[in-house]
Amino acid sequence: MQVKSRYRYWRMRRIKDPKQRLYSGLILVGAGILLFRTLRMVLVEQAFDILVEWVYTLLILEFMIDLGCLLAASRWFVLSKWKYASSALKLGAWAAILHAFRVLIYVLGRTGPWVNFDVKPEYHASYTFDWFWVYFAAGFSALALIGVYVTWRLWLRYKSKYDQYF
Repeated sequence: MQVKSRYRYWRMRRIKDPKQRLYSGLILVGAGILLFRTLRMVLVEQAFDILVEWVYTLLILEFMIDLGCLLAASRWFVLSKWKYASSALKLGAWAAILHAFRVLIYVLGRTGPWVNFDVKPEYHASYTFDWFWVYFAAGFSALALIGVYVTWRLWLRYKSKYDQYF
């Protein structure tokens, strides 16, 4: 009799909410993409050699926030409880906002009177880029900011409806 009740207890603990797995999985994918892009900029594109110091400081800050978001979202994915969602959502929002700010710097550095202001002076003449990636980065950053706003509004609605659980 004792063994059955323990088994039933552990079986009940294993039941996970699929919505939480989906939401945390989406944050995991987003943080993974941002981490991959940051590592690619550092290792393949030599961002530390080409970019001005304050720009690659933002790159390092974004890397740390993305890594924290990835860890928080993986904890939420594994444990699948709403109390672990808050840190993953906050870090994901900060990562998206910081990434959008960094992309804004990138876009401004390719257009207008500020051409190559984010690149060290010795690389101004040799730095080349493709307009497709400028539009691509700007478009997805705008979508990420819209996603942060929509998630924030849904989270406030959910939190006010189920405030007793928080």
